[in-house]
Amino acid sequence: MGGVLSAFVRSPTTRDRTPNLTSLLLLPRAQASAAGGLVLAVLLGCRGPSIPADSEELAPGVWHHAVHLIEGPWAIHVVEVDLEQAWAAGVRLQTARARNDESGVSKTSELAAGALAAINGDFFFGTPSRSSGLQIHAGELMEEPQPRSAFAITETGRPLAGVFAMRAGLITKSGHVLVVSHLNRKPRASDELTYYNRYATADSVRAPVGFFLQSLDSVCTVINDTVSARVMQVRRQVWPLKLGARQWLVAGGADFAQSHTISPGDTVQLYTMLPPADEVLREAIGGGPRIVRDGVPSIEHEQESLSASFATDRHPRTAIGFSRDEKRLFLVTVDGRQPGHSVGMSLEELAHLMSTQLQLFTTSRTSAHQAINLDGGGQTTMVVREQVVNRPSDPTGERSVVNALLVIMPSGRAEG
Repeated sequence: MGGVLSAFVRSPTTRDRTPNLTSLLLLPRAQASAAGGLVLAVLLGCRGPSIPADSEELAPGVWHHAVHLIEGPWAIHVVEVDLEQAWAAGVRLQTARARNDESGVSKTSELAAGALAAINGDFFFGTPSRSSGLQIHAGELMEEPQPRSAFAITETGRPLAGVFAMRAGLITKSGHVLVVSHLNRKPRASDELTYYNRYATADSVRAPVGFFLQSLDSVCTVINDTVSARVMQVRRQVWPLKLGARQWLVAGGADFAQSHTISPGDTVQLYTMLPPADEVLREAIGGGPRIVRDGVPSIEHEQESLSASFATDRHPRTAIGFSRDEKRLFLVTVDGRQPGHSVGMSLEELAHLMSTQLQLFTTSRTSAHQAINLDGGGQTTMVVREQVVNRPSDPTGERSVVNALLVIMPSGRAEG
């Protein structure tokens, strides 16, 4: 058994000399059975041995780990980010959205052009496709939150996971607060207010009444913040409008103008709060459900209106989580639907990987204290240095997605 045990201990030498668990598949049946038991013992939390990983440092504070476990079998890829070290070196997280064409989708590898690494993002629906939940890019809201879990990162690099809500409003010149209910869609009631930003398609910016705002502040964001703006125009006819950076259209129903007076030239304030977050958010991407809460597996599919079979069946999976001290971030993919290579995981198995097993092969020797599931199945994709490193489940390869989460350097190109 000593020879088998040595196969699980991390090699102190270079990446090329690190042993690979796939070699254990070649052991005689008795030894393989013993090795399988050892795999299970290691995975269930023994903190002494390590699971050998094919690891590479991509940038200061950023590593890619590839692990193959015979117990599933499971093929696992993890991008680990030391948020303090990486942030100091200029590394950032950034969401990217697919091109705004008839399909609304692009491949993760296309969205990740120039990035250090990337994973696919949120679920999506419709034609052209739209993400099912929250997305923030460069401090601006692209999609409003839904009652499912999302991941966010603040301006200072602090990670958050939660079910976010939107509380938006317009403060008039007289100080009256008008509630704004939704983003980038027209009002559905005569007295409802919504607002559009530059991420709305031009032909969708239509409303019976609209207040065209130009920011008076230098920043674009209104997320967990308030910006001052000037009313440039009051629109009382339905026609398209293309918005630029630091511009918004607050849109009202047909009867709205009868109860409130807003005039061109007025200085107003626009705010959008995303509780439970109370800091300015830089980036965010939706998913669901929550799978790890406070270090313990917590499969919250019922609370987030997802089916039991979605949780219990084995599928390719994508997940994101971070450590208890909020200093380590983990982007994870698990291949699936490929017998002999990787069978996929249930959400319970994925939660166990995130909360218990990461510490056995990550650089920090820590696991996730909080974690959420992202879109998976045929969409599960990890890109490292513009190469797809996992094995997507479709015979035709990588599927297109609506958005992705990128790890970038300042010189990297990543368009939203």
